[in-house]
Amino acid sequence: MAKGSDNLKSWERQPKESLKAYEALYLYLQLGDERSTAKVAQQLGKSKALMDRWSSAWHWVQRSRDYDQELRRKEFADKKAEIKKMQERQMRTAQLLQKKAIEALDTLEPGSIEAKDILRFIMDGSKLEREMMIEALTEPTVTTEQQAKTNTSLADNIISAYRKRREGGEC
Repeated sequence: MAKGSDNLKSWERQPKESLKAYEALYLYLQLGDERSTAKVAQQLGKSKALMDRWSSAWHWVQRSRDYDQELRRKEFADKKAEIKKMQERQMRTAQLLQKKAIEALDTLEPGSIEAKDILRFIMDGSKLEREMMIEALTEPTVTTEQQAKTNTSLADNIISAYRKRREGGEC
């Protein structure tokens, strides 16, 4: 295949490639899994022999592989970006859940809501946030043991604050 500019992709029009040959390649690329020189010849009203010559001279098979690989790469990048948006949204939700639970604890009147319910909200929010963080990392760095310690210390803090409130003390 003719060597072009370093920035030129193989599926783009190559130096010295005629416009008609390139248009035939473009049609070939658009056919996807159904691509063949016979189909291109039929759609363009040209001979299959001519399409075979252009295909051979301009390396359509390799160029189509490169094109398909680029489409898959872009599709993967788009999906990865969508997953990242989802993780960020879920992380914000988990943090908001924790914040609301802590706000509820501050306004807790004895008997109005049980500390275990607020604890559950905070634990659920913490768990969601932690799961999203771990999932976002390529190699998880938080162990199950560390997660348990975080849950226990958070639970201890909530219970301690609740007891102080019941006794009329400040947190």
